[in-house]
Amino acid sequence: MNYNEYSKQAHETAVNHGFWKTKYSNEHFLMLVCTEIAEIIEADRKDKKANRNKFLTEYNKYPALVEEPTRFTCAFEKHIKDTIEDEFADTFIRLCDLAGELKVDFDKMLPCRYHRAFERFSMTENAFGLIKGLSKGQIAVEKRIQFGLDYLVGWAKCNGINLEWHVKQKMRFNQGRPERHGKKY
Repeated sequence: MNYNEYSKQAHETAVNHGFWKTKYSNEHFLMLVCTEIAEIIEADRKDKKANRNKFLTEYNKYPALVEEPTRFTCAFEKHIKDTIEDEFADTFIRLCDLAGELKVDFDKMLPCRYHRAFERFSMTENAFGLIKGLSKGQIAVEKRIQFGLDYLVGWAKCNGINLEWHVKQKMRFNQGRPERHGKKY
């Protein structure tokens, strides 16, 4: 996954949707990432999983009768939204948005050397590991973002999640949402 491309696109969408009208601290935005991680756990607790096949079937239904954006939004909300996979994508997008604001150039960064055997830990333990890594104040925020993105990619892969596909779908969905997605910040 090209983090620079995703960061540019995620940040552009966030700016266009009013998330950067007020300048908050990096910690503010990292906390919003943590809330997305918590939503991964809530979706897992409810066993909410995306159904890509039903999404594609419903999305491709009635193309001559229903406008494409409406078909996409309805199918997404019914079969993808608020699932484990969707929350992984939200977490990834939030990190990319902050990277975009900070103008992080991942091509100029040394690769992360962190390794985690995700399969040896529970979903909650892996979530906590991500939050701990993002919270290490003695490490530059750019490196914490890079760590977070790499961690999400590995964790998603361990769970059989095609993170890139879900990120693309969620970014598309987010483009049609109201300002700040109807939230205060």
